[in-house]
Amino acid sequence: MLNILFWNLNKKAIEAYITDCIIENDIDIAVFSEFKGIDFSKIMRDLGSMYERVLSVQDERKVTLLAKTTFSVEVKQQQNRYSIYSIRTAVKDYILAAIHLEDRRNYAPMERIETIKSLVADIEETEDALKCTNTLVIGDFNAGPYDEELLSQFAFNATLFKKVLEKKTASKSKGKKMFYNPVLHYLSEDTEMYGSFYYERGHATPFWYCLDQVLTRESLAKCINHVEYLKKINTKELLKNTTPNKKISDHLPLLVNLQEVENGI
Repeated sequence: MLNILFWNLNKKAIEAYITDCIIENDIDIAVFSEFKGIDFSKIMRDLGSMYERVLSVQDERKVTLLAKTTFSVEVKQQQNRYSIYSIRTAVKDYILAAIHLEDRRNYAPMERIETIKSLVADIEETEDALKCTNTLVIGDFNAGPYDEELLSQFAFNATLFKKVLEKKTASKSKGKKMFYNPVLHYLSEDTEMYGSFYYERGHATPFWYCLDQVLTRESLAKCINHVEYLKKINTKELLKNTTPNKKISDHLPLLVNLQEVENGI
């Protein structure tokens, strides 16, 4: 199993929460955004020699990554809003794009789409160079599963249904590669799995957004074992009443569990 964490930290100094979350969930790869003010040296001391922070020349951008030292991780491409990593585990090689797209309050959808176009082009260039399509995109998309940024063939070209992905890939529809977005499968009132960010302003109807998401290429679509927005770390609640406790973060952490070996093969 491969456990991947993404958390928009909202610039809160919550090192103890981060450390506890990584240990409790046996996180292999952790991605963070809005991490200004976080003392990563303290986190690394508390985690010990099992983890390292993967830095590059431009490490203070929108995202940063921690990984277990048993993995080989390299930064392949980096822009202000995203970083693309190659990751080698004992089982597979992966490409992981960690993102924090432009926020919804100050930017229009087309501005996010322009960033996505550059990101997708860089992903495809990396896939070609490494001859690898085990690709994941994880982070704060600042867009919902049904927004143009996710669905448009001129953006992520992502589908919410594996059958659609299989058929479109088989027909090589318009030559556009696709992503699979598993989030819809895991949203449920029964499990109280609503989203990662709760929006309420004035008298507007309050509701949850799924801003923090994960996408995969077809080769990993059936490997997604579980996706969850964490509401608790150990015994520490991340919600205050029914919404994220903003003293901790205004986003809930996203946990993705990936099955590396299919059917025991």
